[in-house]
Amino acid sequence: MANYQNIMRLRPEVRQFIRNRRWVHRGDVVFYGTNLRCDAFSTDRGGFRHSSFKGETLSVADCTKRDRYGLVLGPSSVYGFGLGGNENTMPSLLAERFGFPFANVGLPEGNSRNLFSILLSIIARSAEPPAAVVHISGGDFTSFCYTSIADPIFGPPNLKQIQMVLKERGGRPAAKQQMPALLNFTSLWIRSVAQVCRANKIALVLADDTTFFEKTNPSELEIQSELGKPFNPSQERQFATHRSFVEDYHSRRKAVAEALGVPLAGPGKTNAIGFIDEFHYDADGTRALCQDFGNALEPLLR
Repeated sequence: MANYQNIMRLRPEVRQFIRNRRWVHRGDVVFYGTNLRCDAFSTDRGGFRHSSFKGETLSVADCTKRDRYGLVLGPSSVYGFGLGGNENTMPSLLAERFGFPFANVGLPEGNSRNLFSILLSIIARSAEPPAAVVHISGGDFTSFCYTSIADPIFGPPNLKQIQMVLKERGGRPAAKQQMPALLNFTSLWIRSVAQVCRANKIALVLADDTTFFEKTNPSELEIQSELGKPFNPSQERQFATHRSFVEDYHSRRKAVAEALGVPLAGPGKTNAIGFIDEFHYDADGTRALCQDFGNALEPLLR
């Protein structure tokens, strides 16, 4: 994706993420490496990136011990891949706005099924449920674009399973044939997140996150980084699948949010957000998204 040589030249902090990127399994779910420390970011003993609140560096476990806390559930855009400084991530910006800590529950291509499981475990094990949840489901779709494979209950294969699953199936199916299963999957688990939040009186916002492919006018920095340009046949397929079916995914997510009566916040089908690569936001882009998320969340917390 993109031209990472140019990105690292233009954004030196990205080098820290490349050098320290490590994926590990916890059960059948891929997490980031545990207890990582470098100048740009750090992770806790569960592999979650730390968030910041009033000068404190907080793990997910630290946040859930507070009397009032929030969660941001999502893929690597929540983790903040390439975004230097834990204080610049989505959870930290929302904590700054609302005056209580938010935990960073961001996984590599984190999908709604796995994020629901983490949410349910936090509610079951904590003295108090979270006051607020922001759920970003874009990982459901972007993980599908790698393989064009999805199960209506279990979703797409994880990033470390791709070659094994393609071998089992004897090749890559047509994305159009598998897209209904992906839409059923994301609908099921978004609804599950909403139901458990409603049952526990948790304020919930669904995030209509976006990618570079939906951006109207690229910046000069993004042009120099060659965002949107595939560099091998696998990326050509991935990017083509994204462009072909992003409208289907957007429409389903919007319909689910409306049916649930849950706010869907974000720029929608087009955007002017800043990007590091095709799927990860820069500091200004992250802050702009958090402004949208915060505006939707604020009336629910009154």
